[in-house]
Amino acid sequence: MTAEHIDDYPDAFEADRRLVYSWDYLLAQLSTPLTGPPIELHLVRHAQSVANARGLIAGQSDAGLTLRGYVQSLVLGLRLPQHYDFACVSCLGRASRTLQIADIVRIRMGSRLSIHSDPRLNERDLGDLEGKPRRRIEAYALGDLTYAPSHGESYLDLSRRLLSFLVDLRRDVQYKSRIIIATHIGPMRLFAGIIQGLDDPSSVLALKFANARAYNYILSDLRWPAFISKEVLLGRSRDKVGIAERTSYYSEV
Repeated sequence: MTAEHIDDYPDAFEADRRLVYSWDYLLAQLSTPLTGPPIELHLVRHAQSVANARGLIAGQSDAGLTLRGYVQSLVLGLRLPQHYDFACVSCLGRASRTLQIADIVRIRMGSRLSIHSDPRLNERDLGDLEGKPRRRIEAYALGDLTYAPSHGESYLDLSRRLLSFLVDLRRDVQYKSRIIIATHIGPMRLFAGIIQGLDDPSSVLALKFANARAYNYILSDLRWPAFISKEVLLGRSRDKVGIAERTSYYSEV
């Protein structure tokens, strides 16, 4: 098994916490579906950030919440169900702050989240695009999972992180449960595509999610993502610099 260690994970998972596995290991683990009792997942995109309000690309840069974002987080706390087994959150401030503010409301209602951070849930590193105005990217519209901005990550890179997270979750949580995950629009697109069995990468990359709203999914059998072909994996090491230079001014991030 080849994996990259990221730090110790709190006791929500029992084994191999916060690892990013190799593609070969992920292919082997998902050669047949990983099964277990249903996990009710509530996926939340962070509340409005300063970058969102200004129409800027945030990526992995730290962007605080706006006043509207704070209000959205409080409203989220009022709307969430009373009980969760635990919560997982991106390590980026806009996602963790959203859930922390929502939890303030829950504490007053007599309930509190057990929140654990996991860097595998972070947004893509968007490299040289971060801090620049949002724009359309033709490569994303075409469903190119291998496209990456200069010095940034591709959706394929992000898929590896999220599949590692889901393999741990499905393998270690062997009881009927409800879990909330606070993350970003890139991870949410891939989570939805994986869980819903979508097979068209361009449709997956076009999915839209509102800020500070919970989207509900049921994870029972974890299967290899239909939208990631083996041909894409075989070509993952090809040089992408030319593609990034040619398409970056077309795209939407």
